[in-house]
Amino acid sequence: MKNITKIIVSLLASFALSLSAIAGELTVTGTAKATYNTLSGKASGNNTIGVSNELGFGASGELENGWTWSYALALDPAETAAGGAALNDDASLTVTTPYGNFAVCAHACGLNASLDFGANAYAVITDTAYAEGKAEPANIDSYSNMQYHTPAGLLPLGIVAKIGYATSGDTSLYSSNRNNIARSTTVGATTMYNVSATPIDGLKISSSFAEQDGAVVLGKTDSQKSESGAISAKYSMGNFTVGLGKAYIAPRIALASAATGATTVESYENTNISIGFAVNENLSVSFSDESSEPTYLTSATKGYDQDTQSIQAAYTMGGMTLAIARTNYDNVGYVNNADVTETLVAVTMAF
Repeated sequence: MKNITKIIVSLLASFALSLSAIAGELTVTGTAKATYNTLSGKASGNNTIGVSNELGFGASGELENGWTWSYALALDPAETAAGGAALNDDASLTVTTPYGNFAVCAHACGLNASLDFGANAYAVITDTAYAEGKAEPANIDSYSNMQYHTPAGLLPLGIVAKIGYATSGDTSLYSSNRNNIARSTTVGATTMYNVSATPIDGLKISSSFAEQDGAVVLGKTDSQKSESGAISAKYSMGNFTVGLGKAYIAPRIALASAATGATTVESYENTNISIGFAVNENLSVSFSDESSEPTYLTSATKGYDQDTQSIQAAYTMGGMTLAIARTNYDNVGYVNNADVTETLVAVTMAF
């Protein structure tokens, strides 16, 4: 992996030193969204109104030899009563060449394929604001990372391969030229792979695998290092779309946790199903079911599956989309009978 890192760094450095860039352009993107959310069951709290507050800034340009580059940055204020300080996150710098794409990313460029099954009218519901506690595979966009993607059309069956590498488990965002950063005490370097293919019209298959070095405590490694993988398939024919997904997660287990196996999860197995139907060019509906099964170090420990079922509908009028999602969360956080029902209404304006 050190050799891969050196190759990517050397290529990026050579681009910067040997090529001149033509002046690029700046763009601002985003969505204006307002939501109304209600919860019942084990969840506590009042009904909530939310308004989107994130903007995306992008810049792009072309080099003299025809290669292109792009830069992206999100402005994402913190959630506080006063509105929060403006935070810059999700940054990436990408160079696109005939030989593939080279990128350096911070809190961006995720390669996790576990959510690619979604055929939802509104959204993958376990990826929204409510924290149901479902375990998902590790994703390299949690860290500052560098990546290489094979060029489109190079491999048969529409195959595109991607590899990413994060030097440490540090989740902080830093300006350029930063050095001597304190490493994470729980996670080391992360290597992640993603392979997708479109073997026939309407079908996309995507897979990912991530492995993370464990922390070293008193000269000893963790009892179990973090490894996770996922595969998803989504097929569209006519007005119907069907998505299926499986994911397996082996979380990091520290040395101290291994001694308390009765309360320590050894692995999770996730099964995801999603069905979407376009009633007409404006209205779409969907149903999805996501389940996650934990396995403990001690086989005698009884585990409870976390299951999420969501019915959604979305209606588009020009640049406006009205959506509603009715969702049942069973055993939130893998706790027996911790059940929650959520109703979410969203109005989105595209710009």
